Amino acid sequence: MNYERFETIRFSTKERIAEIILNRPEVHNSVNYQMASDIAEALKLCRDDEIKVVVLRGEGKSFCSGADIRAFIEMYNNPQKLTEFGDIFHNGIIKAIRELPKPVIAEAKGYIFGGGLSIILASDYAIASEDTTFSSGFARIGLSPDTGSSFFFPRATTMKRAFELMSTARRFDAKEALGYGIVTEVVPPTSLEARVNEVAKMYLRMPSKVIASIKQLLNVSYSNNLEEHLKLEMEHVMRTARTEDFREGIKAFIEKREPEFK
Repeated sequence: MNYERFETIRFSTKERIAEIILNRPEVHNSVNYQMASDIAEALKLCRDDEIKVVVLRGEGKSFCSGADIRAFIEMYNNPQKLTEFGDIFHNGIIKAIRELPKPVIAEAKGYIFGGGLSIILASDYAIASEDTTFSSGFARIGLSPDTGSSFFFPRATTMKRAFELMSTARRFDAKEALGYGIVTEVVPPTSLEARVNEVAKMYLRMPSKVIASIKQLLNVSYSNNLEEHLKLEMEHVMRTARTEDFREGIKAFIEKREPEFK
């Protein structure tokens, strides 16, 4: 199903996979106020129980080159608008991706700077084309990093690497991004779309409540102490043990076949 109400993105669903395509290719899908609002609204639609997997893509050469600097300058003299933009990007996009109880798969290509890189960091599974270029970007324009980048960078890499990448805002390639833990895998440009589709279909076969539990556990794994986390793990185990998927998983194991999860 295609949704026509968005101005700057394309949103569609097919076979329980939702696809959000950033659609401002002429500016490498840089995010203005309208696009931030559109992405946030699309992510709300992804809460529908009929949707099991979410794929993020960019139309044209790049996934997302960050915030639209020209739009940012226009909002500079309108503090309320600027604050709203930040709130939508932070809570409506970055936080929403982490709180969505289903896998969010990102297709990384072209230029991925600033807030675009934050979206990649916030995703659950990121597949990059070999020719992708990444950069934190913020320091290069005299701006303190935001959109959750200072939260995700040290978790993906190390404190020292996070400082280096953010303070220099240097560009780095897909091979480095893989080594730093920023992306999950790197593939040739000609294989990118197919590989993203393959991973999305793989997660269609996984138990949705278990995936939701994994995301929730990972989200708090750095803030919980061991005792708190073990208790939370047990709560999730008991909850998923009462599901049809668990019964199907056990039955499939005994029968030596692939499980058919809902």
